[in-house]
Amino acid sequence: MAARVTVWTYCFLALVCFGIFPTSAHSEQPVRVTVCQLLADPGRYNHALVEVSGDVGHGFEDFTLTSGHCDESSLAMGVWLEYGGKQASGTMYCCGVQANRTRPEVLVVDGVTTQLRDDAVFRDFDQIIQRRPYAKANATLVGRFFSGEPQQLWKGKWAGYGHMGMFTLLVIEQVLSVTGQHSEN
Repeated sequence: MAARVTVWTYCFLALVCFGIFPTSAHSEQPVRVTVCQLLADPGRYNHALVEVSGDVGHGFEDFTLTSGHCDESSLAMGVWLEYGGKQASGTMYCCGVQANRTRPEVLVVDGVTTQLRDDAVFRDFDQIIQRRPYAKANATLVGRFFSGEPQQLWKGKWAGYGHMGMFTLLVIEQVLSVTGQHSEN
């Protein structure tokens, strides 16, 4: 009997080791980056789950993440933000995009399905950035980054998302922290 248990134990451990019978779901860990790293080498982080901190601005034709400390020679115009899952930011910008707060299906970008952790920290973030006419916050976000492609129109800078297709994209999947800022606008 003990030999039979030992054989089954070894078989189970072998299956776990080879990933055929995982003990728990593997969750992808975000790569910690700065806004400047995303802007300096967008292609490197394309489709990556990232954790990034910076200043968020939200208003008419603007929902962006900035740092204020990046080198002028960056390869991207900027980082546009949007919510993952079925929640939408309500950002009004060009080319037929409406200021909706929800979408009928989860957001899929470049074949990648996104999600959103709708918790108390996210709701605080959303409440802060929905202030009119323009809102500012400092936040730490986890999201899926999409680089776009180098655009000839903008001297080879990576873009394809957001207002006029001028930005890279970070789809927010979780807000880790947020602090509101006073706006002079």
